[in-house]
Amino acid sequence: MARLKKIAQRIGLRGLSTIVATLLAIPFAWGGLIGFYAWLSPFIMLNSVFLLKSVVWMNGVAFFVLIITFFRKRWFCRYLCPVGWSCDLVSSCSHRKNFSVQKIPPLGKWMALSSLVAAFAGIPLFILLDPMSVFNGFFAVFSGEMTIAAIISLLGLPILLAAHLFFPGIWCAKLCPLGGLQDEVVQLKKLINRNRIIESEPRQKADSGRRLFFASGLGLVAGLLLPRFLQSEKRNYICPPGSVPASIFDKLCLRCGNCIKACPTGILKHHTDSEDITAWMIPEICFDEGYCLENCNLCSRVCPSGAITLFSPDAKRQLPIGLAEVEIRDCLLIQQTECDRCKTACSYEAITIEAEGGTFQMIPIVDPEKCVGCGACAVICPPETISIIPSGAI
Repeated sequence: MARLKKIAQRIGLRGLSTIVATLLAIPFAWGGLIGFYAWLSPFIMLNSVFLLKSVVWMNGVAFFVLIITFFRKRWFCRYLCPVGWSCDLVSSCSHRKNFSVQKIPPLGKWMALSSLVAAFAGIPLFILLDPMSVFNGFFAVFSGEMTIAAIISLLGLPILLAAHLFFPGIWCAKLCPLGGLQDEVVQLKKLINRNRIIESEPRQKADSGRRLFFASGLGLVAGLLLPRFLQSEKRNYICPPGSVPASIFDKLCLRCGNCIKACPTGILKHHTDSEDITAWMIPEICFDEGYCLENCNLCSRVCPSGAITLFSPDAKRQLPIGLAEVEIRDCLLIQQTECDRCKTACSYEAITIEAEGGTFQMIPIVDPEKCVGCGACAVICPPETISIIPSGAI
């Protein structure tokens, strides 16, 4: 017990936090706790709230962190951030001990302000650079097939750590938008509490005002113009139930892989179509290993950005992700073989076996008003004659 206590003291609170964050990021059966640390980021929370103009109760976790930051400067960075701990660890091994970050402008502050203004206007500009997004995104590579595309796309954390061998301390001090947001919260506190404002030269105040104006203006322009250039084409893939429209989903999704790791049937994969750059690495449904369970809402419970809206299992009837389509000529019934597996598998009673008009030939009929595209019929169909057409392509 004494040895464990010594190890804990040596690692420190942030080191222990990194261990917890890593365990929750690895694709174990954590249920709704998978990738929980992404919920702690006020930067992700504010980008999501500003874009969607709505909140969920889990946003309160990040809001609580924001409140603490108001009283304790960079509280999250100092005590909880696994990326900051990892960067500091690598920086301590750097041979460039004399490297100074003081001459580098505070890009993290500018990115934080620009991103929040842009999110309010239509696009969360730098949400993918949040350290919790980068951290969970790295572990997403272990949640599915180890493809070259997935490995390349999820190298953010290794590249960030490697950079600290040459530029120790640069991420936390100057580049991290979450850290920059926390610094701005401290500045807000000084503005509110006039007695604690440190008087500075008028020129310094003017420079600060110009930087604020520039960052906000950049975010506003980006929020108004970029969505027009980044409009997704008609979807030819199936997104998780409860996904926001494609025009928002591709921009709001963190590519963190939480939903992929949480999916009990393993049907969520990374979208790696090189011709659809805006949707690169977002989650899509592939019915190779199973179907979307009618009593499951885990993907919506672990999505920290709101790209997948929180829903109850009962609400799935109102959240279609596609429509079952039967290739009648390949159906066993056409071949005079008795079969009703698709009808039996459908929990939504969307498939019936009826006589084809004017004949005695029985065929499966899909009711588009009841079908949600869960894929149960497609998975169980012996000749694999049923396919699911994405809602966006119907």
